[in-house]
Amino acid sequence: MVGDVLRAFILTFLFMTASFSGCFGNLDDTETAAILSIPEDLNSNTAPRGQIHTMTIQSNVDYTVHRSNGAFFVDEFGVFRDAMNMTFDESIEEVKILIMDTELSSIEIMVTAGNEIWNGTIELIDSDEMMIVDGRRAFDTIDMLTTSYNNRWCASASIHEGGAAYEAAAEAMADEMRGMGFDFVEVTRYDDDPDQLNVVGYNWGRVNPDEYIVIGGHFDIAYMFTPPGGGTNEGANDDTSGSTVSLEMAQALAQLEFDHTVVAALWACEEEGLLGSRAYVDHLPENVTIRAYMNFDMVALNYPIVPPSEPIIGPGGEIFSATKYDWTISIAGANQTNMQRMHDWVGMTIDDDLAYQPSAGNPITWQIAESCASDHCSFFSEGYPTFNFFSPGGDISFWQEWHSPSDTFEFMTAKAGGRPGMESGFNSLVWTSLDLFIRVDNAEDFQGNWAE
Repeated sequence: MVGDVLRAFILTFLFMTASFSGCFGNLDDTETAAILSIPEDLNSNTAPRGQIHTMTIQSNVDYTVHRSNGAFFVDEFGVFRDAMNMTFDESIEEVKILIMDTELSSIEIMVTAGNEIWNGTIELIDSDEMMIVDGRRAFDTIDMLTTSYNNRWCASASIHEGGAAYEAAAEAMADEMRGMGFDFVEVTRYDDDPDQLNVVGYNWGRVNPDEYIVIGGHFDIAYMFTPPGGGTNEGANDDTSGSTVSLEMAQALAQLEFDHTVVAALWACEEEGLLGSRAYVDHLPENVTIRAYMNFDMVALNYPIVPPSEPIIGPGGEIFSATKYDWTISIAGANQTNMQRMHDWVGMTIDDDLAYQPSAGNPITWQIAESCASDHCSFFSEGYPTFNFFSPGGDISFWQEWHSPSDTFEFMTAKAGGRPGMESGFNSLVWTSLDLFIRVDNAEDFQGNWAE
C-alpha cells in the first residue's frame, strides 16, 4: 500500500514538472533566419527553348519562385502550371520549368525565402534536339502521310473505292498513336454508324478524368469529283496539314501529365458533313463532358512564313502570287465571360508568351465567331468551348487548292519557301496550341454553354 502511494506521488511530480518545463522551456519564439542559395556550379544561365529546364535551389525555409512570360512551372506530378509564382517546400531542391519556344531572348526568375531575394536572367538559345512539340518533326509527318497514305476517301459515299485506303491509313495511325504512349487508342466503329472510323487516343487525367480536352483535324480528303476543284489524292493542306498538327501535338500530350483527360483525334468523313466528329460527340459517355476542343483545318501557311515575292507555277499550270498568309483563331461555344477569357488567352499566348511579331505579310488575328465549315461545329453546337485554327495560305491559295488536284505537298512546300519555311509555320501552330492547352487545363470555373 505504501509503495502504491509513493509511486502515485512520483508520477504526479513528474507530470507537474513536465508541464512547467513546457511553459518555460520555449521562451525564444523568433523565426528561423532564412538562408537561400542558388549554386552557380549547379545552375546554367542559359536554357534551350522548347525544353524543360531544371533549377537547383537550396533553402532552409519554404521558398517561392516567380517567373516571367514565356515559361510554365512543372509541378511534382509533371503537370504544367500557368501560375506566375509557386511556393515549394524547403526539402525540394529542384524546380522544373518548361521554356516555351518563345521569341523572347530571355526569361526572368526571382526566388524569395523570408527576407532573402535572388534575381536571375536565363538567356534562351535554340534547341538542337527535338523540342517537346516541334515543326521539324511535323514536316517529317506530313511528308510521310502524303507519300504513304494518299486517297484517304471516306467510305460512306458510293462513288468511293469502298474506303479501303482510308481504313488502312486509320489503322496505321492508330498504331502510331499506341506507340506514342496513350493509355487507350481506338478506331471507332459505331454500331449505328459503322463508316465513321475516327482515330482517337486517350491519356487519362489525374484529377478530372471525365472532363476531356480534345484536339483534332479531319483525316479524310475530298474524294473524286468533289466541287469546286474536282477532288484530290493528297489533300496536303485540306486537311493533311491539320492531321499533322494533331499528330505532332499527340506525341507530346501522350507522354505528359494533365489534370484533365487528353483526347487526340483524326476525324472521318468531314468532307461529307462533319460526320465523324458528329458521331463522336453523339456517342460520348453520359458522365463525360468536353472542357474544350481545338480544331486544325487547312493550317499549312501562316506566321512566320512570308509569301514569295515572285509568282509560282502550280502543278496544273496555275499561277500563284499571294500577298499575305493570314492566320485566324476563332472562339465559340462558351458564355460571354468564358469566351472573353479564351480570347484573352490567345492574346497572352501570341503576344506575351511566344512574343510573335506578325507583319502585313503574315498577320495573326483572333475573334469570337461561329462557323460550321469544319469539325469544331460538332462541338460548339453542343455547347462545348472551341478554338478553330485556320491558315490556308490566303485567298489565292485557298481557291486554287480547295478540293483540287493542286493540293499537293510539293506545291505547298514551295509556297512556304521550302522545308525551313514549312517547319516554321507548323512550329508556331503547335506551340500556340500547347500554350492554350495548358491554360485550359489549369483554368478554374471554366465551362461551356452545356453547363447552363
